[in-house]
Amino acid sequence: MSKQQLKYSSAIRELSVQFVTLMMQEGMQGRAVHHAVSTFGKHRTKLLGGILGGAGVAGGAWAALTMWSGSMGVWGSLAFSLGLVTTPIWVPFAGGMAGLTAAGGAIYGLVSFSRSRDRRRMLTSVIGFSKVLLNEDEFQPTDERVMRKFLKAKEFKEGQILELLQTSPDEAKRLAADLSQQDRREIARYIFPLVYTGDGVINPVDRRRFAAICAELELEPGDALAISKDYRGRLDSQWAYLRSVAVQLNYFADTLAFDGREMEALRQQVDLLIRFDPRKGAIDRRERLLSSLGGRVAEKSSHFVRDIMGEAAIMSAYALAHTAIQREPDRLRLADIFDGLIDLQTELSPEYKEKLQHTRKRVDRLYRATREQLEAAAPKTSDPS
Repeated sequence: MSKQQLKYSSAIRELSVQFVTLMMQEGMQGRAVHHAVSTFGKHRTKLLGGILGGAGVAGGAWAALTMWSGSMGVWGSLAFSLGLVTTPIWVPFAGGMAGLTAAGGAIYGLVSFSRSRDRRRMLTSVIGFSKVLLNEDEFQPTDERVMRKFLKAKEFKEGQILELLQTSPDEAKRLAADLSQQDRREIARYIFPLVYTGDGVINPVDRRRFAAICAELELEPGDALAISKDYRGRLDSQWAYLRSVAVQLNYFADTLAFDGREMEALRQQVDLLIRFDPRKGAIDRRERLLSSLGGRVAEKSSHFVRDIMGEAAIMSAYALAHTAIQREPDRLRLADIFDGLIDLQTELSPEYKEKLQHTRKRVDRLYRATREQLEAAAPKTSDPS
């Protein structure tokens, strides 16, 4: 397989990760799977173009940043742009400490940052207040390089970048004073993950620093605790969801008798999906989830909970399995297995089963169109491998 073909193969997997993330985030906000499929279908071409543009720079970090963004619950409220949803402004340095060493490359293809006065003040305040949580007067060289790339991609000039990166906590406080209560709370929410910098544990000093920032932002009493609790709750919800996806993946992989190459393709995608949690215990969680892939298929694999998150999990597993399969006959078998799994759910109404199977067909069309687009763009080669 040529270098270019490998790039396209990687691109469709990263697109799949984007798709799975969207289904999860939409589900967490109470929206049914078919809404996520419709939304993704509308923006698939732009997303794919952006991934192809950034894959050579960032690789998996591009897709991993999607899950990091999702952990803050920002996906549903942000617009799609050229290549990826607009990421929260803390992602470059916060994501970097979460293990996304190539995070800088993932910013390419994003829509230019809004130049409105309030949004510029929010950006400046996030940069200034982040230094408080990092306990630094200046950013580390690695963080600064990533942020420079980020700001350059947002079309900021060198002088503007230097001014922004030199923002002090006092200046951040002054600028934030004129923002709305909601915007000030968003600033605190964006920088909160930085409390895990270093060993992945919030210590009493970090808690006091974050509480002091919330006080300087004149937030409501209890906001600091609420932001922390909400963030941890979102992280735990994502882990629960991904465990359900893994259970369903094993069902599809076992039924289709996936070989080593196909299982590795699944692991690569799941590995991208689980790089979102900066907490110390996340390392063990990632290892356990990855090691569960290809393991014994539990009886509950043939059942799923009839709720929005259950729908999202089984459709996500189907989408991930789709990208691991290379031959069209096997894709047809996967579709039959999915429909058969739905038919096994005796408690589901015929109408509900039909709706799920109709959504599955829409996913098939989405992937078919993506493969055709990639094949049309791929250079012709005489080597069929």
